[in-house]
Amino acid sequence: MSRASRSVASWVSGVMLAAAAALLAGCSSLVRVAYDNSDIAVRIMANEYLDLQGEQAELFKVRLARFHEWHRLEELPRYAQALDSAAARVARGATREDVVWVVEVVRERYRALAGQAVDEAIPVLVTLGPDNFAAIEKKFAAGNRKLAEELLEGDPAARDTARIDAIVDRFEEWLGSVSAKQRGLIAHYVRMHPVDATLRLKNREARQRELMRVLRQEQKKSSFRSSLRAVVVDYDARRDAEYARAWGEWRDRVITLVTEVLAAASPAQREHAAARLRRYAEDFRALAEEGRARLPSGTRAAQEAAQSGT
Repeated sequence: MSRASRSVASWVSGVMLAAAAALLAGCSSLVRVAYDNSDIAVRIMANEYLDLQGEQAELFKVRLARFHEWHRLEELPRYAQALDSAAARVARGATREDVVWVVEVVRERYRALAGQAVDEAIPVLVTLGPDNFAAIEKKFAAGNRKLAEELLEGDPAARDTARIDAIVDRFEEWLGSVSAKQRGLIAHYVRMHPVDATLRLKNREARQRELMRVLRQEQKKSSFRSSLRAVVVDYDARRDAEYARAWGEWRDRVITLVTEVLAAASPAQREHAAARLRRYAEDFRALAEEGRARLPSGTRAAQEAAQSGT
């Protein structure tokens, strides 16, 4: 959904959830095409991270199809309902409580997606060997270097300007425009709350190390699923005290910024955002209906669970 929410996803959910990310890519008219073809992008991403070969790649393709079925039939209707509610809240004038509600909905849906992604990925992950692990670590290292360059190199003032512009662009996508007052609120937020790059990189690398430890040491153990879920789904509870405190403060500041920008929104801006939310809701409902037409008996995962009596 937002850039912030994407930052909390690990590579496991990342390669499986790129389908979900495609939902909000581009304009509403492209959502259905992007969603229906997202499996190609996900397989490319998976290969970049995992260097899957032969049967591994075929197994991943099957598990991804199962995930996509689940997401289409189970999650898209929930997205549509949430977006309709968000549209109504924005149209009448969103409050801080409404923004908190959005954050909690995103968190809840992320946990559902990440949990399903873990379950579908495990049959692939148990086949990984040294070459796959090396590919993951190589990708992690490259990503960490790139992030460090973005966060630490160059002129601090230029980085602040780029950060302001990026946040303004995101608001413009939803509001249609950003007023001088709203841009001022965003600029004040950026200048008063600089990114703690060192702490962010430290937490990112710690999470990557924990994931690699689980893959290498617990891959063949009965604890593998629960340990993997702890890293991917429940990582909030595993942050060290310093980062947990910083994360909580950042969350509250972002909620305040969004609340203030929306409070300064004109009727036209509110209607622009509400209309876009409603269009996405319509697209999600249409995609879910297409899925029900293709799979009248439900997803393969649900059918297997019913057959096994679980």
